[in-house]
Amino acid sequence: MFLIGAVLIGLVLGYLRGGRVAHLAQLRLRSLWLVGIALAIQLAIFPLFRADPLLPYATSFFHLLSYGLALVFLVLNYRAFPFLGIGLGALLNLLTITVNGGYMPSSPAALIRAGHYSVAARLLEEGVYGNVILMSGETQLNFLGDILFLPRWIPLSTAFSIGDLVLALSLIWLVAWGMGLDSE
Repeated sequence: MFLIGAVLIGLVLGYLRGGRVAHLAQLRLRSLWLVGIALAIQLAIFPLFRADPLLPYATSFFHLLSYGLALVFLVLNYRAFPFLGIGLGALLNLLTITVNGGYMPSSPAALIRAGHYSVAARLLEEGVYGNVILMSGETQLNFLGDILFLPRWIPLSTAFSIGDLVLALSLIWLVAWGMGLDSE
């Protein structure tokens, strides 16, 4: 959901710069289907609006596989400079998730500040919820975990990582820049 907000901000900035959504087609993205498969995998293991996964087996493996597919897509499309930032954000997240057994460490305090009280409570009770694991002294690279947050009064508020922030800012840049391609 966090990245949906980034796309919307990119669209607004693109329009303010005089760009058009149709210009995004000029990005000529290679193997976009990889992103579709990665998203389908993520939705199967971490479905929206549902506590239990549709695919309850090998969650860590499939989570890492989805990131791997996304990174292959980014490598194939490196020629657009914003993709370097998207790749950096994805790599930071992948590194953190990998060293934590396929889950992103998440701060209950950040979740509470973002208004996700029930997620924070469940995480404190069970230790794992969806794609996150309770941040503790036992989790690694906590500074790259979900420690940042958007306050609950902001639409699509959530807790997020430095990797997510880099990814979102780069996605905003990609969309706004791509909308103006024809005018450059």
